[in-house]
Amino acid sequence: MARRGARRSKVQEKLAQGRIEKLFLLIDSQKDKSKISPEKCITFVKLIGKRYNQRLSSSQKMKFCRNCNSKYDSLNTRFRLSNKGWRVISCLKCETVYRYKF
Repeated sequence: MARRGARRSKVQEKLAQGRIEKLFLLIDSQKDKSKISPEKCITFVKLIGKRYNQRLSSSQKMKFCRNCNSKYDSLNTRFRLSNKGWRVISCLKCETVYRYKF
């Protein structure tokens, strides 16, 4: 019979959400490339989310590519709005296309 693990406390979940928010602020405020890379920060965000069972909000999910973990910016991303109510985001690094309703 498998042992059931205990649920994380509310304090731990709140701490994990705070860490995720700080990492996204670090990604957004990075001007130079000498600090930690955005891909590494996004990897940390995903690991914290898995460890503490925290989901990312829809606005947080739309800041990076789920396939290659690259941050969406004007150099490696194409944003389009379709006629049928879709927001189409294309990652130019890995050529993956994501569609979101708006």
